[in-house]
Amino acid sequence: MTHTKSQEQFARRSHAYAKNCVLSNKDNLKHIVELTAPSGTDRLLDVATGTGFLAFEFAKHVSEVIGIDFTEEMLAIAKQYKADNDIKNVVFESADVESLPFNDNCFEIVSCRFALHHFLHPEKAISEMTRVLKHDGKLVLLDIISSEDVTKSEYQNEMEHIRDPSHVKQYRPSEITQMLNDRGFNILHFEDWPADFAFDEWISMSDPGVESTKRVKEMMIKAMKNNLTDLDIRLNDAGDLRFTYNTKIIVARKCSLRSH
Repeated sequence: MTHTKSQEQFARRSHAYAKNCVLSNKDNLKHIVELTAPSGTDRLLDVATGTGFLAFEFAKHVSEVIGIDFTEEMLAIAKQYKADNDIKNVVFESADVESLPFNDNCFEIVSCRFALHHFLHPEKAISEMTRVLKHDGKLVLLDIISSEDVTKSEYQNEMEHIRDPSHVKQYRPSEITQMLNDRGFNILHFEDWPADFAFDEWISMSDPGVESTKRVKEMMIKAMKNNLTDLDIRLNDAGDLRFTYNTKIIVARKCSLRSH
C-alpha cells in the first residue's frame, strides 16, 4: 500500500467516514478528552485528523489545535465544518505523519484516533509524534487492535486487507505497548473501548466491490462459527451480521529514554 493509494481510498470514501456513527461517537470523543485532562493553555496536534472529529472536541478545552491529514477531501469537510460553526482555534493543514512540518518539543498534546493501523511505518510515525511533543507532554492514541493470539491476529488482518486497501496492520496490544516503551513513554491509561459495527455499514466505509464483500462476509461467518478473531461476531434478531472491534484508548506521557 503506497501513500498515493491510501490517499485515493480516503478521498473516495471521505463522506462515508464523515457520517460514520462510530467515528462520530460523542461519548467516545468526550471520554478521550477526559482521560487526557488537557489544560486550557495547551497546544495540540491531531494527527490523521480526517474530518476533524477529535480536533473539534479537543478545541473546546485547549488554546489551539492543529489538525493534519494528507487527504485533501477529508480536510475540505473539516474546514467546512469549522467555517459553518465559526470555530476560531482550529487550523487544518496537509501534512504527512512520517515527516511532520513542526519544530521539536512544540506541543503539549499529540493525538491520533483510528489511524495507526493505516500507517506504512508506524515506528517512524510514532517517532515523529514523539519528536514534536514536549517533555512530559501526552500522546493520545485510539486504535483498533487485534487479538494477542497470533493466528487470530493474522486472520483478522487478512479480512481487513481484502475489505480496505488502505489497511496496513491492526496491532496486538503488546506490540503497541512495546512501540511506546521503546520511545520512553510512561503509559497512564490503557483502556478498552468496544466499537460495535453492523457488517453492512462497516463494508460500505471502504466499498471494496461485490466479490471482495462476498469473500469478507464468508470469512466473517467462518470466524463466527470457529472463533477465529475474538471479534464477537454474531447475528442479531433480524439476521443481520454484527461484530465488535476491540479498540484501546491509550494516554502516555513522554519521559526521557532509559539508558541501555
